[in-house]
Amino acid sequence: MLKQEEMIEIKVAEKNTVASAVKIADKSADQGINAMCKGSKVTGNMVVSQDLQMNGDLEGNITAENNASIFIKGTCKGNIEAKGGSVEIEGEMSGGNISAGGYVKVTGKFLGGKIQAKDKIHINGEFTGSLESNEVELGAAARGKGEILYKETLCIQKGAKMEGKVTRAEAERKPGPERNPERKEEPKQEESKQKKGFFSS
Repeated sequence: MLKQEEMIEIKVAEKNTVASAVKIADKSADQGINAMCKGSKVTGNMVVSQDLQMNGDLEGNITAENNASIFIKGTCKGNIEAKGGSVEIEGEMSGGNISAGGYVKVTGKFLGGKIQAKDKIHINGEFTGSLESNEVELGAAARGKGEILYKETLCIQKGAKMEGKVTRAEAERKPGPERNPERKEEPKQEESKQKKGFFSS
């Protein structure tokens, strides 16, 4: 009889979990957020035009159009591209790259490829791979191996541990009227003509 009671308790708990998951999904739909509930598994690529919160497991790539952002609280094996939005990893991402038009924040685990963000990368979790952004910040709980390439600002808080290479990229320079390669080449050609004339006489 004890086994039957335990089974009944488990079934009730499962029903409560499902009911709460449905409520979360309803709230998310009202706010314009796509939500994948905990325990769900998806294999394949996803394209979203609104924010996506992943509480389940995904094997595949996620592409966010417009300014949609991605929030990973479960696991993801694949690439994430948020063209105008941001990406937050509270769960675990492995075997892929992240490209974001906004910021990228990792408080969980990023194990794998490369993170590129136009705005900022904030790591306060575990990472392996390469980070590239205008601003990179490692929080006190950051643990990582790899490469950091920053353009403007690098901030490493006390307690952070990182093994690898840190490089500052030069700011992109636009060619101005002073920097015209054609003008520089012309005097060299004239000098060479003058030298030929001098040696021939």
